Amino acid sequence: MSGVIERKKMHPSNTMYAGWSPALQMYVMNTLESDSFMSYSDCYEIDEYTYEHFCDEGFVPQPVRLLFSGSPRCIPEGEHRRLHDLFFGK
Repeated sequence: MSGVIERKKMHPSNTMYAGWSPALQMYVMNTLESDSFMSYSDCYEIDEYTYEHFCDEGFVPQPVRLLFSGSPRCIPEGEHRRLHDLFFGK
């Protein structure tokens, strides 16, 4: 089930969602970003507290770390590449 996020929650801002990644064995948050005329998403690790309160009105999720970026300007390397490939089952 790589590349899948289970128990997905959409943040009230509608620009991010969170859930459990079976492939990474952690809670993750995807954020919708834009760069000029294109959109992409960044994937962050979050803790269980952030996941539990993700949909609370006014809650601002704080990521633990950036796992990888979907930006066309950012080619994943090293640990970011390993996590990207694991997440997408490559």
